Amino acid sequence: MKTVVITGSQTGMGWATRKLLERNSVRVIGVSDKGEAEVIADLSTEAGVDSAVAQIEALSKGAIDGVFANAGVDNENAPLVFGLNYFGIVRMLQALQPSLARSGHGRVVVNASNSVVITPGIPLDVVEAMLEDDRDRALTLIAAQAHWTYQVSKVAITRWVRMQAATQPWAGSGISMNVLAPGVVMTQLIEHDMQDPRKAAGIKALPMPLGVTARPEDVAPLVKFLLVDDSRFIVGQYLVLDGGTEAAWRGHETP
Repeated sequence: MKTVVITGSQTGMGWATRKLLERNSVRVIGVSDKGEAEVIADLSTEAGVDSAVAQIEALSKGAIDGVFANAGVDNENAPLVFGLNYFGIVRMLQALQPSLARSGHGRVVVNASNSVVITPGIPLDVVEAMLEDDRDRALTLIAAQAHWTYQVSKVAITRWVRMQAATQPWAGSGISMNVLAPGVVMTQLIEHDMQDPRKAAGIKALPMPLGVTARPEDVAPLVKFLLVDDSRFIVGQYLVLDGGTEAAWRGHETP
């Protein structure tokens, strides 16, 4: 039986993926900051990540087959958003790399966002500071443009995965790591964003070629494919799942 770690396992895409994997005889170690997950930890802090890793290692006996780094948050609290959406993911994945390598066929899926490629003007100097592990500089740079906090965090984690996926510690150790980029998915996060007039206006302005909004259950099959099915040669890719939004806006551009 394969063992997969899912962060943000109790709601939205994490919950839908958990249920699908369990129906397919995969053992799930869920991580959440509250509720009934196997691991309770705050992944926005270094201490919380370290606690989560220790609990995961104990439950898995040091051998895991996959990680769905799904937990995330969207607001203008930069220390929280940067901590959960970028620094926490990087710290957790680096700590779990030996366990993933030990399985011989490790898989990682990081949940990012299609906003990385459909939003113009994202300040890349903040992204660069994050990739250089300069948290203080990143927080200083974002302070005067806090409305970019979420998008910056998602660009940073996307670039980190893209730069790391083909290196010796990851692909060289048999680990296939990729980025999932959903569009609008009807989760608690989107429901919260729809209460913000500025964010709601942006969401409603997005083209929706399929004419419907995705549900978490629409995302889970792709995560399952990347985590446990015959997908090992997909490495370092940014996979957009948004019903055609990105293609409607950027179809004329080189991928």
